[in-house]
Amino acid sequence: MVAIAPFKGVTYSKHELTEAGGRLIAPPYDVLTPAQRAELHALHPHNFLHLDLGPVLDGDGDAMTWHARSAELLSNWLASGVLIRRNQPAIALTDTEWSHPVTGRRMTRHGMMALMRLEEPGRDSRVRPHEKTFSWHKRERLDLMRKTCAHLSPVFGFFPDPDNHVLRTFFDLSSVDPDICVTETSGLKHNVSFINEWGGLSKLVDALAGVTVYIADGHHRYETALKYRREVLAEMERNGQRPAANSAVDYIFMYLCPMSDPGLCVLPTHRVLSCVSLSNSEILTALEPYAEIKSYALNGVDKNPTAQDELTCKLFDDRRKGLTVFGLFLEGADSLHFVKIRERVKKELIRAQPQEADLTVLDVTVLTNVIFKEALGLTETDLDNPACIDYFAGIDEAFAQVRSGAGRAAFILNPASLEEIMRVTECGLIMPRKATYFFPKVSNGLVFNLVDPMESVQIRDRD
Repeated sequence: MVAIAPFKGVTYSKHELTEAGGRLIAPPYDVLTPAQRAELHALHPHNFLHLDLGPVLDGDGDAMTWHARSAELLSNWLASGVLIRRNQPAIALTDTEWSHPVTGRRMTRHGMMALMRLEEPGRDSRVRPHEKTFSWHKRERLDLMRKTCAHLSPVFGFFPDPDNHVLRTFFDLSSVDPDICVTETSGLKHNVSFINEWGGLSKLVDALAGVTVYIADGHHRYETALKYRREVLAEMERNGQRPAANSAVDYIFMYLCPMSDPGLCVLPTHRVLSCVSLSNSEILTALEPYAEIKSYALNGVDKNPTAQDELTCKLFDDRRKGLTVFGLFLEGADSLHFVKIRERVKKELIRAQPQEADLTVLDVTVLTNVIFKEALGLTETDLDNPACIDYFAGIDEAFAQVRSGAGRAAFILNPASLEEIMRVTECGLIMPRKATYFFPKVSNGLVFNLVDPMESVQIRDRD
């Protein structure tokens, strides 16, 4: 059973929010370019990114040296009143207004921030991951958690809500006068209402008790929290200590959104390869046994701004026909390539692993296993190396990476659907790394959670 609980969240003080507002809030660290990081660090001295991804300074011993500075900064901000910890445990209901990156339509996503009891992954778990993770990111996030003793960023999860019961509960409990209302420089607008009375809390806790939670984003943080719990409990046992009953270390900080919410959006994550030594003609030749390739002259990508939109439409139309298709843009090329996987290749994949058919025929799996591994010869080590492949939600960004010479080849994908993600996870299978891009990402700095194993998580108001 999924166990949801309120928490004594940490937020910016009213003074900070009044003075700086959205300049304090930051996107997740792993979607930012180096230039964007520098902009956010300069945006405001109290921008949350200073905690979640501090600057690397001359003289730092390694890439994690800034973690100790983050912990010291967190302590200073709490002591000086930049940050405050709420007196009462609460669940935070959030509304995020955003613009769709393709249609431009203004939309709202509704969610809740709460603690959720950690569960080890497995077929019987009610918490389902859906994609592989990177070794480096897990090591880095674990060291940051050791230093700060905090869940700085929530794990993003979604859950079935077929009769809209949970969504209606959100609407019923959300305040018309939210506790926090900020607009980021990106245009994202957030309203946060803290629910701390047991009448409202019990409705939320009971509504989530029977659901299965699918991790949308933050797989690294979830795995890190599991390892951190094991480390902390082992260290306490060695020292003859016992954690508190219903200890905070047994919980993870979550952002949860019902599938019934119309603002829940999944975008594809396009790939840009930088570790391919083949020439453009050699890349195309390597793909021919697996795919039919058609090329379209661009006459210079910058002179044909509609080419990317046309590619998106063509990919979407062919997907509705049951085809597996990708766009391909190569460094220095004046053509855009349309790559359609041969049907015999897909049939061979299914015959080889019929029990994993829901996974093997996914676009992102075919791209990873057939195109990257078989055709281009990438290894698992390559795929686990963030320096080998860059990931972008926008086609423009992916193409720009190739045009600048920072990448050799951009592969453009269709998005996976929520139903596909659920089918794969229900079979106990895992999609390739960065298989999905839930948009918008959950912003950091609205509220976060401190982790003290000697502190009990309160399930019910005991006053």
